[in-house]
Amino acid sequence: MDQTHTILYAGSVSAGRGKAAASVTGSGEGIYTLSMDSDCHLQKLASVPCENSGIITEWNRKYIYAASETKDFTGLNGSGGGVSACRIEEDGSLSFLNDSISYGARTSYVSVSESGKYLLASNHGSHSTVTCHYVQDDQGKWVLQRGFDDSSIAVFSLREDGSIGELTDLKIFTGSGYWCHGGGQSASHLHCVKIRGDLVIACNRGCDAIEVMRLDEETGKLTVLQRILTKPGLAPRHAVFHPEKNLLYVVNENYPCVSVFEVNEETGFLTELQTAQVMEDEYYRERPLPEFAKRHADEGEKNTSGFGDRNAVMCSDIHISSDGRHLYVSDRCFGSDGSLSVLDVSEDGRLQLKQVFPLAGKDPRGFNLNKENTLLFVSLLDQNLIQIFSLAEDGRIREKKGELQISSPCSVIV
Repeated sequence: MDQTHTILYAGSVSAGRGKAAASVTGSGEGIYTLSMDSDCHLQKLASVPCENSGIITEWNRKYIYAASETKDFTGLNGSGGGVSACRIEEDGSLSFLNDSISYGARTSYVSVSESGKYLLASNHGSHSTVTCHYVQDDQGKWVLQRGFDDSSIAVFSLREDGSIGELTDLKIFTGSGYWCHGGGQSASHLHCVKIRGDLVIACNRGCDAIEVMRLDEETGKLTVLQRILTKPGLAPRHAVFHPEKNLLYVVNENYPCVSVFEVNEETGFLTELQTAQVMEDEYYRERPLPEFAKRHADEGEKNTSGFGDRNAVMCSDIHISSDGRHLYVSDRCFGSDGSLSVLDVSEDGRLQLKQVFPLAGKDPRGFNLNKENTLLFVSLLDQNLIQIFSLAEDGRIREKKGELQISSPCSVIV
């Protein structure tokens, strides 16, 4: 590929309807290799089949790793989800290396340690009951007890050729968030895992919590440091570290806002600094976050899940510009079109909403920025579309520069 073209990669959703495999459905082909010319014209070059590989990540432009959100990886009933590895060749094409079960159901995210020695995968676990049996309560009454797939973080060693090696650790997280019968946050759901240095952060959507760990680079073992409980009903989903400061930004799924945390470099502990809105004031006046006295709902109480309100905004992905000046959030809205929010980052790391940019689709999933902070790429899952937008010097989204129709895109690597 000549120097006038840029190579990109996109993960896609491939779980068909009727297969209780994932939380979303699509007809994706796996991991796409794309080309963009200087006029922002996109074209698909190839695809590597990877089962329901919506979320992908890269390491040093050498390797691509994918999370397969399924309960039956490679068709083996009950095997759980999976992780896959590909090598980036000199011409930008991908060569499949290997894959592995992820030792948990519905793998939702993958990250690579800075050293390139370890792959971390978050296993989301169940959205719904997978087992149930009846037990007797204190009064001798038989009551239904529900069971759910474990939610966990798996750590794999990575071989010198980038392929996935042995499992070095598996940490299972339990608990529940605010839940109403039939939906919401019925069990622990680890939606993403991020690593900087040896500090590991996992967003536990199901427990309204942030899990904080350290990774031992010699052994590949995790040590749990802290569980930070957010406000009930927020459902933390994805996170990003500030590129220069000891700050962590967490986007919440069930209530559209970003939680800002200061990271103690020595202990790894998090201190919350701010909860910043990502929509205009009117949205929050119409839909204030309820104040809950307890973390579990009784029958008949309101379920905080945004799926109960088609006009509620449910945030998805979060990224920060390479200079740390602007933060971006994707906003899904299934009753109308979604949007992208732009927030300014102050010197102390706090956020201020600058722009809510409307999109031509309900379900903007993953997105990304180029390193020059001049272009933004967004995957519109429901529209089978990747769109490119230009960015102004002040971080605002300006105009569409290009697009590509492609089946069920979910995440983008630029």
